Amino acid sequence: MPVIEPGSWLNPENRPDWAEIATIGRFAITVDGGRFDRHFHDDHEVWFLWEGKAKILIEGEERYVQAGDIVLTRAGDTHDFVEVYETVRGFFTETGHPSGGRTGHLHHTETDAAGHAVPAAALPADFPAYGG
Repeated sequence: MPVIEPGSWLNPENRPDWAEIATIGRFAITVDGGRFDRHFHDDHEVWFLWEGKAKILIEGEERYVQAGDIVLTRAGDTHDFVEVYETVRGFFTETGHPSGGRTGHLHHTETDAAGHAVPAAALPADFPAYGG
């Protein structure tokens, strides 16, 4: 039985033959220097956030997210972290690939691929008590 250790992720090169998911792993966006990249995938992606609060962007729409939220993005939807209010930690999984699909972060531009600092900000007054 595979165990995914911190700092690593399961992907087509190291996953068991019986695993139908494309990838799975952990991520963190910290308030003291977090970075992220605007990207999309050839398949659907799911995030489960177990810690933190932030603002994300999915297909041009900004949303607040926090611990306990599950974020679903469709194949081809561009997504990103816009601001972080508390360090965010979570799991991600890409659900599977269409024939010829690519794994990992895909980018529309070189600027998107280079990534960016995710600014830490004060918690907005309109941040919901729960849910985004």
